[in-house]
Amino acid sequence: MRPIDFVNRISYRRMGGSPEEKETARLIAEQLKEFGYEPQIEEFPIMTYVPGEGELVPLEPADEAIPINPVGLSADIDDEGELVVLDVPEPEWIDAEQVRGKIVIMPHYPRWKWLEALTSAGAKAALVVVDDIRIRAYIGLSQRVAKEFGEKIAAATIGYKHAIKLVNEGVRRVKIRTHHEKFDGTSQNVVAELPGHTDRLVILTAHYDSTPCSPGAEDNAAGTAELLALAERLAGKKFRRTVRFVFCGAEEMGLLGSKAYSEIHSDQIDRTDFVINLDVGGNPFVPILIRILGTDDLEHYITALVRREGLPVRVRQDIYSSDGMPFSRFGVPSLSVARFGISGRGHSPYDEPWRLNNRALEQIVDVAGKILLEVADARLLPFPREISEENKKKIEDYFNLRK
Repeated sequence: MRPIDFVNRISYRRMGGSPEEKETARLIAEQLKEFGYEPQIEEFPIMTYVPGEGELVPLEPADEAIPINPVGLSADIDDEGELVVLDVPEPEWIDAEQVRGKIVIMPHYPRWKWLEALTSAGAKAALVVVDDIRIRAYIGLSQRVAKEFGEKIAAATIGYKHAIKLVNEGVRRVKIRTHHEKFDGTSQNVVAELPGHTDRLVILTAHYDSTPCSPGAEDNAAGTAELLALAERLAGKKFRRTVRFVFCGAEEMGLLGSKAYSEIHSDQIDRTDFVINLDVGGNPFVPILIRILGTDDLEHYITALVRREGLPVRVRQDIYSSDGMPFSRFGVPSLSVARFGISGRGHSPYDEPWRLNNRALEQIVDVAGKILLEVADARLLPFPREISEENKKKIEDYFNLRK
């Protein structure tokens, strides 16, 4: 199977909880069966939504309506108010008198700390400024933020070109309207396994969902196709450790698939030695990136391995916002393999398969495959199964910010 062929096959909108995401899970399972696996589809509940529509109408001075997109799982609104620009770097700097009863325009992602501060200060709504390539894009609240603040404040995104026009023209008062459908739904992980000589586990992950507006070719039909290609190469082989392939749903909604997997299989975390995550690929003009969460020993081991093999890889020890993260909270070392940069269009309507190159995808399959073989068949794990104290702090800071 050529990875690019599967990328082309699933490059359509695959939002978490949607019928399209479910169909993609079926296609992945179907492909795994052709390779000789017995995949399982594991469902889990999520709060999700159907992307809606909105508009902003300048009232003082009056002008034509501007399109805005409701932030998924936030409150809808049909109201008017004074417009204020919020340019403070941290929420504790917010002056309640400045924002009370106002419609706030800001550059900050609507995470817990910002919505908590805005609702406490009595803001009427938040407009999040996004890059113009994402004017038609949609973002959503995390599950916990939606439960706490979803019905307390309206939020929407507005393109930079529209936001700067409002500011430059001195618009003081606006009317905004948003509407979208919210509901309790399900997503699913697709899980397949190569039994080993022991029950120690190496897990390989990739998420197959996309953001609501995006065909998600680079992010992450690429990683999905790479993981399938790796499963095809390994089919029928047997290593010391059991190798498990986990295709995660709803990653773009807050790593929901890998979080659900970690909960469903919590009794197996103690025998999970390592996680390899494939997220974003296909760009042939940039080096492959490996981000490690573990210890210096793991970083040195992976660096030596890729140099020995002459692989075009940059290795760094740092967090990577993807499906390796939930495992790291349980002390399981992980690495993420990615390839992005130069005209990247992730999370936008322009993340299309024509931007990807098959050889660039296959090179990630080669890199991940070589690392997997070294680890899966090692008599003794060649690095400590632990996370450094410095990385533990980074991990907790990451999840605290995105709760």
